[in-house]
Amino acid sequence: MSREQSKAAQYIQQLDEARCEGNWDAVPELVRKIKKHAPHRTCLILTAESEFTVVQAALTKPPSARPPTAGNPSTSTGQTAHTETTATAAYTQYPSISRYIPLLLEAIEKERTYVEDEFQAQVCLGWIHWQLGEPSLAASRLPRSVEHDFAQLDGTGKESAQWTRVCALKASYIKGSAQGRTGAVAEALESYESALPILSSVSATTQPSKELRSWTELYLTGFCILASHAIRSKISSILETETLSAFRAWAKFWEAQGPTPSGGRALQAEVFRRQVWKEYYSTLSDVLQQDLPFPTTSLTTAYAETSTRLQQRAELKRVEARYENLLLAEVQFPKAVEASDEVEAFVDLAMQNWQILCGSSWSERDLGEGGAEAVSRGVLDILYRAATKTFHSTRILRHLFTVHLAVADFDLAFKAFDTYMEIVRKGKARIEKTGEEEHGLDDDETVLRTASECIKALCRYGSRQGAEKAKDLGQFFEDWLDKHHPNTNGNANGRALENGTSRETETMIPPRVFALAWRCIGIAHAQWGRLTYDASARSDIQLGAIRCFRKSLMPQYESTHNVETLFALGTILAERRELGAAIEVVKSGLLPHSNITNGLAPHAGRFSRERSLIPLWHLMSLLLSARQDFLTAARSCEGAFEQFQDPKNLFGEADLNGVYRSDHLNEKSFGRSQGGVVDDMDDFERESVLEVKMTQLALIEVLEGPEVAVNASDELLSLYTRLFVDPKTDSAPSSNKALTVPPKSSAGTIKSITGSIFGRSGRSVGKSMVSGSIASEKTLVARPKTTQTIASTRAPTIQVTSENGTAAKQHQHEKLQKRSDSVGKKKGPGSTRERSTSTGPRRSDSGAKSQESHNPTTADGEKFFTPPSDTSNRDQWLNDGGNATKPATLTKSSPNSRPGSRPLPPKSQHAAQKEPPLKAALQNTALSQDTRSPHISAFSWSTNPPTRFPKDQQRRRRSAILVKVWLLVSGFYRRASLYEDAKGGIDEAYKLVKTLEEEVSRDVSGNVSIDHPGWGGGKSVAELWGDVFSERGYLAVAETAPYVALEHFESALSHFANHPSAIVGLSNILLDIYTEELLPPPSIPGLVLPRSLATPSSSTVNTPIMNTPLTTQPPPVKPSSSLPVIPHGPIGLASTKPQPNGAGQTSQEPISTPQSQISGLEPNYRGSSTSLLDRLAARDRAYGLLTALTKLGTGWNYSEAWFALARAYEEGGQPDKAREVLWWCVELEEGRGVRDWSVVGSGGYVL
Repeated sequence: MSREQSKAAQYIQQLDEARCEGNWDAVPELVRKIKKHAPHRTCLILTAESEFTVVQAALTKPPSARPPTAGNPSTSTGQTAHTETTATAAYTQYPSISRYIPLLLEAIEKERTYVEDEFQAQVCLGWIHWQLGEPSLAASRLPRSVEHDFAQLDGTGKESAQWTRVCALKASYIKGSAQGRTGAVAEALESYESALPILSSVSATTQPSKELRSWTELYLTGFCILASHAIRSKISSILETETLSAFRAWAKFWEAQGPTPSGGRALQAEVFRRQVWKEYYSTLSDVLQQDLPFPTTSLTTAYAETSTRLQQRAELKRVEARYENLLLAEVQFPKAVEASDEVEAFVDLAMQNWQILCGSSWSERDLGEGGAEAVSRGVLDILYRAATKTFHSTRILRHLFTVHLAVADFDLAFKAFDTYMEIVRKGKARIEKTGEEEHGLDDDETVLRTASECIKALCRYGSRQGAEKAKDLGQFFEDWLDKHHPNTNGNANGRALENGTSRETETMIPPRVFALAWRCIGIAHAQWGRLTYDASARSDIQLGAIRCFRKSLMPQYESTHNVETLFALGTILAERRELGAAIEVVKSGLLPHSNITNGLAPHAGRFSRERSLIPLWHLMSLLLSARQDFLTAARSCEGAFEQFQDPKNLFGEADLNGVYRSDHLNEKSFGRSQGGVVDDMDDFERESVLEVKMTQLALIEVLEGPEVAVNASDELLSLYTRLFVDPKTDSAPSSNKALTVPPKSSAGTIKSITGSIFGRSGRSVGKSMVSGSIASEKTLVARPKTTQTIASTRAPTIQVTSENGTAAKQHQHEKLQKRSDSVGKKKGPGSTRERSTSTGPRRSDSGAKSQESHNPTTADGEKFFTPPSDTSNRDQWLNDGGNATKPATLTKSSPNSRPGSRPLPPKSQHAAQKEPPLKAALQNTALSQDTRSPHISAFSWSTNPPTRFPKDQQRRRRSAILVKVWLLVSGFYRRASLYEDAKGGIDEAYKLVKTLEEEVSRDVSGNVSIDHPGWGGGKSVAELWGDVFSERGYLAVAETAPYVALEHFESALSHFANHPSAIVGLSNILLDIYTEELLPPPSIPGLVLPRSLATPSSSTVNTPIMNTPLTTQPPPVKPSSSLPVIPHGPIGLASTKPQPNGAGQTSQEPISTPQSQISGLEPNYRGSSTSLLDRLAARDRAYGLLTALTKLGTGWNYSEAWFALARAYEEGGQPDKAREVLWWCVELEEGRGVRDWSVVGSGGYVL
């Protein structure tokens, strides 16, 4: 090579480097030298001069004259025509640019030697037309296939020049941008996408030049924005998954630049860089929310051992963080009259993603480390950072309430809601006063939805204080609806004037939102009616709740078949003993409707309607048991499970082989096909399933006796193990032995835990209840304790009078006597349990039984229809029930449900009913048969994820549920006269409560204490101690040890002062002391206490807490002749000087005690002057305890308490009050189910 050629090659290389680095000032001199040393490179020289001129013109051009880019892809054909008409003005404005067009055309035509020079000239020519505003000419001047031409240049045996690579990307960007400007979006996207291989080869360079970075950014910006616009406007068939390749290239480009992407805007770009990140985040969000297939290409970091969902979550989180950083750095804090629209839009999108990620369609394994808890905490951080760029944003406050509620931060959630409501109230007041809209203030629909969610949370997770706050909030919105939307009752389309003013602007509120609001207002009233101390106002509060529920069911609100409303209405009607109306309401909820839609919200979960119907089946069972139709009540319990068609759907496919499987195989085989519906439930729903089983066992006890219920008790423990103990991850609240082995009775009725959940194997009585087994004892490995707490209810207390009269020693209540008679009538030749719980062919082989189930059942003088045992006939019963039961039955109730005939509580305890008689639910015939309105499932109405409690709290809640199970089992053993086994069950409960007390005492958060269980905590440790000692007391009564029972009842009240069953048990013993059936116990106990009387060390601070149904009270037992006769002095002290017979008797004794003649008491005590003080003290204490209990929400409908109070009145010389109370007690017993009504809903009136 000659010296001249070497200089030419050197200057050409320098020219290439100068253009790549954007050193345009050096280009003219280098062009002059190339002209001198290489004059034959005419095309290269002309191209370099043209590029220098274009760059200078671009630098001097005003911003308004910037050439069109992909930042404006919405240009239509008309806009393109306008661009072409202004081309002449561009020629005159930039004559230095336009004069190169013919020269370049000529040079391209003549160039045959240097292919790269020709390619660069073509790109420069297209650049000039693009700069002049001629997109059509720019696209036509560029190579037809830029990627094909570049591949030929780069594959000729030598590496192409750096500037040629820059020109390839520049050509791809200009061509795609020009085609987008002309409206050819599909062709533009194809041009952009074809250049991705070019980008890949160019990105392989170790140090990309300045111009390469600039044109790469412009290319990726144009590609991403155009693709995102094409998806939103649906003007192209491109999919979100195809667009991700462009966005991933954009992300990879910025990863090479540094850890944090730069903000601002590129020189010739029309959009800010954060706009591209925003579109990237929006596209990923669309893929997530629409459940589209997530592509994993070579442009994203892929790990062979990482699941696709983990990659999707990681990419979404990474892009979310980058966009948020740019957004918060570039957006300024708004003025008071302004709104941060982009910040709030980002927050809304993040919340929508959070609802999907923490919903039912994503598992904890899909979310990676931390699971849903980490996702929710990350969203909270986003919300708090976004709040620094907004001014009083109701949207962010609303989202803070929602997410804090989901992670069980109840205090912060309700503080956020209080602030939200304060801003909304003031804003609505200003709008009403000035008539001017306020930007960013939530509309009426959103406010009603948010307030409804708050009321539901307060009633479901709160104690009495939460219910009081919900009551105040419900009253406010009730008045607000009556004021601002007074005409909605007659407006079928649900339209209402915003704020109730006469403004022309109207807002549309969906009818179902009004139904939701009225339902939640009713729930607030009902919950307050259950917990209020004002006994005189309870009836009015309940009537107000019923009115709200009926408003929610009005046809214009399109929610006549809403399960949540029907459940709440049916529950409160049952509590008011309006059994006929309650049965019709619950039955209308169980009716199948052809237009029911379960998927109103995304990811509502499998069998969402069936899950919501479990409490309704349970409530129907209790209602039927109150009508003494125990067989049909047992079938209703079966219906709660059989609606899932196959036990595998509910409980999953359990591996019964006991074969060892490695962790790898377990992970591979675990999926939604292996798990059951119970795995998708939270602990509240699981407890509802467990309560159905407990009611089923209570019905077995009534039908066949406690001995059979004892045999089935291990089924309850097996079900608890399946619901709350995960064999792979959880450990049980107590030892495996405590979970799986109930106390072995002396009758040898123990059964292996391998048995069926719903049925039992061959035993002394009955056959298998329901097919479907769970894992064998080998596979029931302990699973980690997890957390959540809710009001757990006490064991059912059913006193059954046997046919031979063995229970004569107990108080014979009229209700229980009637049940015994009904059981005797209904028992057939076969086992009653076999009839009520057998499965499969056993049900369908007898047509007589099927036909019999369709006949009306007469109870309390009224006919009503009950479900048949088999599924097919039950469906037919539900469909034909409206025809069989005439609409007239909707407006008439049973004798116990008519307000005119139902006696009210005694006047001293309850106020008279002021409201007019209630109409029964769904009294309109057309309304009762309306099938036009779609059903809204309780688990698909709200898209918010369920509340996830901390692990410790969830473990405490599950332990409390297990305590309730053990006490129920102990009650079965006690009533079966298996006292040692009953003690074993109580001891298991004792150990659990003791462990709970130790855990609570170690808690340093301050959220829970011995007397306060915290939000969603259910029963406190103090109340659980009361349950344990109360059950011990009744066991002692059954063993004819009244003094031991007295000690246990006192211990129960020392832990929980308002414990209902303990108060009743203690009062009965005190009244026995008053009637001289028992001696008063010594006031000063001995120095050494019996082992059985040892009590745990715990706080004795007594706080009234929401109570749940407890065991019925066995009556006191008269002392036998074997009891020692001990002389006593004042207040039970031992007397050293015997008194003569009759000494101390006064005429002031209000009641004569004929029993004292045969009581076995020594005359010296009966005649002492202090014996009357002992007796009066006992009677007055019993009276005070019972009077206070019957005024509380936990005892106003507790028949045993009223019965004991009637006895106290009688012994106190008030027969009129005693008679009044006894009639009230009879009324309570007439409308009483086999268990308390509160057990049907673990969340109160909220499903």
